[in-house]
Amino acid sequence: MKYWYFFCLFCLIPSAFAAESTGIAIPEKNTQTFEEGKDYFSYSEPIEVDEKTDGKIIIQSFFDYDCRNCSRVQDLLELYVQINVSHVLYLEYPIALKNNQFSARTFYALQAVGRADVSDSLMFETMDEREYRKLSKMGSLTNWLEKKGVDGRTFKEMYDSDEINLAVQQSIEMTEKYGVFTYPFVVINGKYVLTNSTLYSDDYTFAVLDFLIQKIDAEMHPTH
Repeated sequence: MKYWYFFCLFCLIPSAFAAESTGIAIPEKNTQTFEEGKDYFSYSEPIEVDEKTDGKIIIQSFFDYDCRNCSRVQDLLELYVQINVSHVLYLEYPIALKNNQFSARTFYALQAVGRADVSDSLMFETMDEREYRKLSKMGSLTNWLEKKGVDGRTFKEMYDSDEINLAVQQSIEMTEKYGVFTYPFVVINGKYVLTNSTLYSDDYTFAVLDFLIQKIDAEMHPTH
């Protein structure tokens, strides 16, 4: 696990837990309680979410291909969203820094050539650190992509294109905006953060997510 820079997450004052009916099917009330600073973290100031959510609560997952746990966490979050599709929106973002752009360039280049589906396979493959070191080299990566039916030459052209340069710059800005300091790094509605310490067990992670979604709904629609 790599830590790129220190980012201090401060606690918000907990809001009332009981929620009104909102027209969205929020999970049944979770009777478990979880501790801020242990089970989840909070931003000192909520992050303004730019994406259109259509009234849903958004889960934003920041990942890197040089990650031992991101593939499993992706599967876990996708399952959670399938179960809660009526009220939860899920989006993924590659982490990017000025001196570390491989994941963002690869992710957006795959999207640009119409093979976003290969990103999941690559994330699974690079769970092994040795495979990551190998596939982070362009020659090995294009050879691997060719076996997946991706034209290596077209991919390489897109990888260094102006279109991808712009996408990578936006990814750098997102990484900085959300204060991403580790991966996986999961943000719920711009307010709460989950890291590896929570993202290791389906039952535990689902319970924390239910708790936070109910908490957000209560904050948005406090009882009077």
